[in-house]
Amino acid sequence: MSPEQLFIQRAVEWAKPGGRIGIVLPNGILSNPGPTDEGIRQWILDNCWVLASIELPVETFIVEANVNILTSLLFLKKKTDQEKLARMMKEEPQDYPVFMAVAEKVGVDRRGNPVYKRRPDGEAILKPIPETQKVRINGEEQERTFIRMHKVIDNDLPEIAEAYQNFRLKYEEPGAKT
Repeated sequence: MSPEQLFIQRAVEWAKPGGRIGIVLPNGILSNPGPTDEGIRQWILDNCWVLASIELPVETFIVEANVNILTSLLFLKKKTDQEKLARMMKEEPQDYPVFMAVAEKVGVDRRGNPVYKRRPDGEAILKPIPETQKVRINGEEQERTFIRMHKVIDNDLPEIAEAYQNFRLKYEEPGAKT
């Protein structure tokens, strides 16, 4: 087995039944044909509920971890023994909704430089942010709040997190309540 497959298995084994797991995986594990990757995908489905899969751009880990491959966030919920037994007794797998998203931007480029949201004319989008500073007025130190304009980082992940929360309001999480 590959180290990635062993990592997935160990992470699931360490979680308690009904516990949640978040893993960063190379995209190949989720999409490559072949018995090895198909086997780990089937093992995941047999032992976990898949809550969400979020594809990340290559820029996500290229600077900090020197990883130059496409990756995905996979969020799982470990099945209880009763849920695994019920799965084995049924001929067909149980259908349930899975949240899926693709993040195209994570706020940095391939060199780790910040990437900002821009208007169609190319101008950076600014938003007001309150900042508190200590100032000296007539010899007395006071705190004042100023509104400063800051460039908006171009990062899809906060929007994806909000979309997942809305998804969970519409679709109940599969498996036993924990």
